[in-house]
Amino acid sequence: MKKICFFALLLALSGCAAKKVNFDQLQDRNGLYYLVNDDKPFSGEVVSYVAGRVEFEGEVKKGLREGIWTYYYPSGQKKSEGQFSDGLKEGTWNFWKENGQPDLSEIYKIGKRLGNEGSAEPEVKKDSIVTTEPVVEKKPEAKPLPEKKEKPVKPKTLEWERLRGGPVKYLDGVPYSGPIVKHYREGGLELEGHFNYGHRSGKWIFYDRFGNIRDVRYY
Repeated sequence: MKKICFFALLLALSGCAAKKVNFDQLQDRNGLYYLVNDDKPFSGEVVSYVAGRVEFEGEVKKGLREGIWTYYYPSGQKKSEGQFSDGLKEGTWNFWKENGQPDLSEIYKIGKRLGNEGSAEPEVKKDSIVTTEPVVEKKPEAKPLPEKKEKPVKPKTLEWERLRGGPVKYLDGVPYSGPIVKHYREGGLELEGHFNYGHRSGKWIFYDRFGNIRDVRYY
């Protein structure tokens, strides 16, 4: 009898462990997902619903999206699917139209879209187009004047408080690239540096409250 109860308990626990958590129960704290009233980053499978239908499903590991994530249309048809690594899109993401036909595929590296692999719709070759219009010789066009090259615009320096995230910093949901500064409450400069795709990059300078350099680091 005790063995039966023990195995029943194991089955119940395994069933609970396999249950997906509703994504609405998670909180975003500086780029990491936590269960409400939990002090450790969440790990486990999640699912989100809209009007009772699955909107997306995937896995969260140590507070960051990880592994294969799948998104759906309200009809239940698969909309897109791809992989996350450390909370960022990675590799090939496939997309489908609402009628189920394959659409474009996008390639990502550390959350940045590199390009498209192509479309499922066939391209029409120029050689296959038949025309009955008479051929008109074109007069040579005048060469346009060379355009003046504009000087590259230096990115504006961003305040530290506008960034979100843990090890990887985001601005409006996108890994931030550009200069950054942080000030003390009294107004003096605390640090200045640069981010590249959400990671610290290059030379970082740290100041004390009197404006003196207290440390210089390179990333």
